[in-house]
Amino acid sequence: MNYMTHTIEPWMPVGATKPKDDIAKIARRQGWKTIEIERATQETVADNLTPHLTPSDLVVHQFPSYLPLEFEENFRNAVQQTGAKFIILIHDFEPLRLSERQNSEREYNLLKRSDGLVVHTAEMAEALAIPIPTFVLGLFDYLTDAKIPDRKLTQDLIFAGTLTKAIWLKNFTLPIKVFGNLPRKWSSDELAPTLKLQDVLPQDTAPAELPNGIGLVWDTDSSENTHYYAYQQLNSPHKLSLYLAAELPVILPSFSPFAPFITSHKLGTTLDTLTQLPLTFDYDPALGKKVGQALRSGGNTITLLQKIETFYLGHL
Repeated sequence: MNYMTHTIEPWMPVGATKPKDDIAKIARRQGWKTIEIERATQETVADNLTPHLTPSDLVVHQFPSYLPLEFEENFRNAVQQTGAKFIILIHDFEPLRLSERQNSEREYNLLKRSDGLVVHTAEMAEALAIPIPTFVLGLFDYLTDAKIPDRKLTQDLIFAGTLTKAIWLKNFTLPIKVFGNLPRKWSSDELAPTLKLQDVLPQDTAPAELPNGIGLVWDTDSSENTHYYAYQQLNSPHKLSLYLAAELPVILPSFSPFAPFITSHKLGTTLDTLTQLPLTFDYDPALGKKVGQALRSGGNTITLLQKIETFYLGHL
């Protein structure tokens, strides 16, 4: 039997759990069972999650659970003691995003002692350099049953998501619609009048509710201890999946792992700095619709799960 973990955390802000929720849902549709991890009540001892496992089972763990690192280590050990395979599916890996991380060596050891890894991109795999079986997800899927409106191409800029990593918005003077909550340390007086702050959209219908425009993917560092800017060279931004699922053209950093895919398929364009805006570019709406449909149906995750099954079934 194959299992996918799913951390239950109902207090999280809108959109924060969407990537994990979708992967768990797609796995269930493919016949995988779910191991639910109740973040509010789960102790660091993890034996309660594994008594049903056998040596022929696979467990893909969506990491991090944001429980203490001791839980992550205990859970891996508990799974492996049953003889089952333990694969970590990385959503974020903080040692790559933050400097002076106290437990970074333990976090790397957690990955090294697992039976396999799922990473966002080949670039992330290279940065981690962990010699165990590694699978690349690529773009995150974005499940929704909401009907995407017929899109009209406009030059309106759109930004959706967490604003904490978007310090650049404080100095951005071009017109832009921003869907997100203002961080507590920010003041609306700091923002240009051309920035129109919108309500956070419901995560399951956001692709249909985003207006026409161009989705912007861009992060900056909030302090000298963060590596959000450099992390864009490795990761798969969920907001990119949101924009593509919404069938919108996108603009992303030229150093993003997805830059070649976006430009070669005429799904948007790239830039080196925000000072290059506004930009004009070719866009293929038919291909944009096709890519959006694939992400909304879970195609990337289904392919990933099939690769994992094929690999480990051949090694059991």
